[in-house]
Order: sequence, then structure tokens, then C-alpha cells
Amino acid sequence: MKAMELNPVNDQSLTQNAFDAVLHMIQAGELANGEVVSERRLVEKLGLSRTPIREALGRLEGSHYLRRSGRTLLVNGVELSEILEIMSVRMLLEADAARSAAGKMSAEKLTAVRQRLMAMENPAQVSGGYHWEVDDFLHFSIAETSGNKLLLRLIAELRTRTRMFGKETVPSRFEPGRNEHLAIIDAIEAGDGEAAAQAMAKHIESARNAIIQSFTSSL
Repeated sequence: MKAMELNPVNDQSLTQNAFDAVLHMIQAGELANGEVVSERRLVEKLGLSRTPIREALGRLEGSHYLRRSGRTLLVNGVELSEILEIMSVRMLLEADAARSAAGKMSAEKLTAVRQRLMAMENPAQVSGGYHWEVDDFLHFSIAETSGNKLLLRLIAELRTRTRMFGKETVPSRFEPGRNEHLAIIDAIEAGDGEAAAQAMAKHIESARNAIIQSFTSSL
């Protein structure tokens, strides 16, 4: 996964810069579930002063990405029970987004999504970071095309928590997942809202079931 780049900003944006950078570190696994988050180390790593770092950490704690144990801040990871709840809610929200996006996505966007999916033919040649990048591109393209800003924000928050789960992509889901994505895009391009919603719900339910199966088989 590519490193997070900090853009030159004014003072009002420093906290947002710090927030985005630390959240990226959590998503990328640089800060693991339960790991202590050191304000001093972040100051050194990000090259920012303590004030925006401290404010960003407060926001991350308020958003439940971090949790406090006494005076220590820890990464608040996602456990199995929570990820299953998240996937169930995503199934409802993203199916609605797909329904609303049907017939509305531009030809340019449809082509861009298809090209990324078709480039993922060989699982051995696709990194976990690129897989997430393509997955984000497809799901956010659909949510944005739905035209519902609140729906987009909720989906973004749930996808961030999904990414924090820390479980690598289940290998057996790679090809089925790609085919499910293509089915969703086909329905959206055809303007068939119900088919798009059903394809999206099936896709997320299959991913949820794969998570359950991977944990069951590891016991």
C-alpha cells in the first residue's frame, strides 16, 4: 500500500492532515489492533507539532478508531462480532446505493471500473493494497453515483471499519468477488436497479459468509 502523503497546508488543515495520516496508518496495519499510539512518535514520523497531533488523536478516539486504557491510547480494532454486524448493515446500505446508481453512472466511470476489475485476473499478481484500491474505487463510485451524500458518508465509515478488521482477503473469494463486482456493474449499466441491488447484497453477504467460514475453519 502506498504511503500517505501529507500536503502543504495552512494551520486550519494541520489537524485534518494528522487525522488522515494516522487513520491511513491504522488501515494499512502500520498501527495494529491494540497497539499503543504514541503522540511523540507521531510527531517525529509526521513532522507536525504536538497540537494538531493531539487534536487528531482526540477526533480518532471520538470516532472509535482509538480507545483509552487509563492514560494510554490504543488502536481500537474490529472483532469478529462487530465485523459481522458491519457487513449486515453494509448489505442494506450498499444495495440501496446500487439501486439508486442504476442507469446513472457515466460511461467513463463504468469503463474505468471495468478496466480495474479486468486487470485483476491473476490473484498471485495482485497485492492486498491494490485489491483494496480497486474495491474502494468500485464501491465509492457506486455510492457517489447514488447522489445520496449521507449514504456515501455512512458507507465510507463502515468500509473504514471493515478495513480495520485486519483479516487478509480470503483467497477463495478472489475470483468470485471479481465476478460479483462485474455483475453489479452490468446491472448498473443496464439501468436495472433491482438487479443491481440484489447483486450488491449477494456480494456482501458472500463476503460475510466467507469471513465466518475462515474463522470456523481456523478453530
